[in-house]
Amino acid sequence: MGRETFRVTFQPEGRSAFVLRGTKLVEAAGQAGIILNQPCGGEGTCGKCRVEVLDKAPPPGAPDRKHLGAPLVAQGWRLACQMAVQSDLVISVPQETRFFEQRILTEGEGARYPFQPNLRKKLVRVPPPTVQDQRSDLDRLTAAVGTGGRAAEGFDADLRLVRALPGLLREHGPEVTVVLAGDRIRAVEPGDTTDRLWGVAFDIGTTTIVGSLMNLADPARADFGPVAGRTNPQVHFGDDVVSRVSYIEKNADGLERLRSRLVACLNEIIGELCASAGIEREAIYEATAVGNTTMSHIFLGVDPGPIAHAPYVAVLRQAVDLEAGDAGLEINPNANLHVLPNIAGFVGSDTVGVILASGIAREERVQFAIDIGTNGEVVLGNRDRLVACSCAAGPAFEGARIRYGMRATDGAISKLVVNEAIEVAVIGGGKATGICGSGLIDAVAELLNVGAIDETGRIADPAAARSLPDAVRRAVVDFEGQPAVVLADGEQSRAGGPILLTQRDVREVQLAKAAMRAGIEVVADEFGVEPPQVHRMLLAGAFGNFVRRSSAKRIGLLPPISTDRIEFIGNAAAAGAKAALACRDCRHEADRISRQTEYVELANRPDFQARYMEAIAFPPHP
Repeated sequence: MGRETFRVTFQPEGRSAFVLRGTKLVEAAGQAGIILNQPCGGEGTCGKCRVEVLDKAPPPGAPDRKHLGAPLVAQGWRLACQMAVQSDLVISVPQETRFFEQRILTEGEGARYPFQPNLRKKLVRVPPPTVQDQRSDLDRLTAAVGTGGRAAEGFDADLRLVRALPGLLREHGPEVTVVLAGDRIRAVEPGDTTDRLWGVAFDIGTTTIVGSLMNLADPARADFGPVAGRTNPQVHFGDDVVSRVSYIEKNADGLERLRSRLVACLNEIIGELCASAGIEREAIYEATAVGNTTMSHIFLGVDPGPIAHAPYVAVLRQAVDLEAGDAGLEINPNANLHVLPNIAGFVGSDTVGVILASGIAREERVQFAIDIGTNGEVVLGNRDRLVACSCAAGPAFEGARIRYGMRATDGAISKLVVNEAIEVAVIGGGKATGICGSGLIDAVAELLNVGAIDETGRIADPAAARSLPDAVRRAVVDFEGQPAVVLADGEQSRAGGPILLTQRDVREVQLAKAAMRAGIEVVADEFGVEPPQVHRMLLAGAFGNFVRRSSAKRIGLLPPISTDRIEFIGNAAAAGAKAALACRDCRHEADRISRQTEYVELANRPDFQARYMEAIAFPPHP
């Protein structure tokens, strides 16, 4: 190794990376295959990437002192996103700093569409040329496809296919299989390959990516293809789309770096799906994809910068069709990639997928479709009209900015109830590492019910908590000069210390739920209905699938709609991508949804600001 290259070893794995002087520690960890939490995208503002330098800790910076405090700084703890490597190092990475694979929701429920794939295969017999039959190779092929004696003028083929045609027909003819997309010949293959026609649908989320393999040759088997998911590798550059756009703007190769990470992940998923189905990559002839507007832009190599700055306009709204190989997908060389259309800068093709899969755009009755997340999307409407908005709820429901917050992975408290004691359910069983969004909502709702949190969001003072149930009263403690509640004590925690709900955590929940609730009410006003009048409220996405409906209503996240009219529809965005893969008419419907959905920009609306302020307080006890 050169003089300016240093070895950084990460414990307890013992993995090492050799990096140049000045490399940020978080990047060294990534090279060693260890992804660290950094919701702020490396700006040093969240304090989530804390690690312990076991020897030769460099001097601390202001962010280290602010987020870690003097005792931890003195012990060698630092923020990995702020620390530059200047020597050989040994680093201990605690559990709570690691970015674990999120439990990924892969299935969705929704409307049924006819099986009408964009692609089909046809076995044809192409007669050889003779002195009497002087037709060109392409004319004889198109005539065979059209089952007519003369060339079928409606069929066309690109030059790449025409160049391969003479050798294919003379070496492998006369029977060939033609791959057709409408009246366009996409490929010609020797022999009978009509049972070899697969497609893949992707839901490209900010945090997770899901791929679904579909048999396009057999409608009876179309719904039974394997599904695979991964954490989006772009989380290394920030948890939210604004952080990633910021990275792109600050780095000349930023867009290509993010795009290449994404494409590599998609190809990994394709490899896993093919192995599960026992097929080769070349058997996949078409791919569809949905994602929020920023993810779609990055996937297509389009600068997403305008989305992050007023007036927050997308570069591209329309659907895009291109050769899958041009996008970097390792499937059949003649495969087509269809990326569904967006609606606006912060309402993307994933929302189009939700609308498509839920079927709300085809029904007479008015329904909500809501995806709750860092950028929550709200859609309200029916077959005659659709209105949508994006709510910047912030990352609290995904565990960021919460003292012991984490994503919905093993070790996360996902459910909480107060009985004779505070009882928690932990994903994966065993001891808890932290709390995820659904558990956070449960905790606040339960503590509201017993009076440990009041309508203003204030946790009861420990000295004045005598009127609370014994289990809750014992759990109320003082933490950094503010009241907090112990959700899991040291015996229930993997780290050996208590997991708390702090006063600041409650404030973060109030801000997040107020943004979502205000967005719901503004969209309802725009449409001209009161939320309780709406036929159904459909909750999409991983968070919506795991949250307790009663808890979401108790904290005021959702309006007072009868609980039996609030339904979970799973990963409806992925279901929408699959619908577009299985049914070509769904692509036309997706285009209609994209064009006709009315987008409401909340940023400068006085009614949104007023409703937001009203929604910060919690509802009174029923």
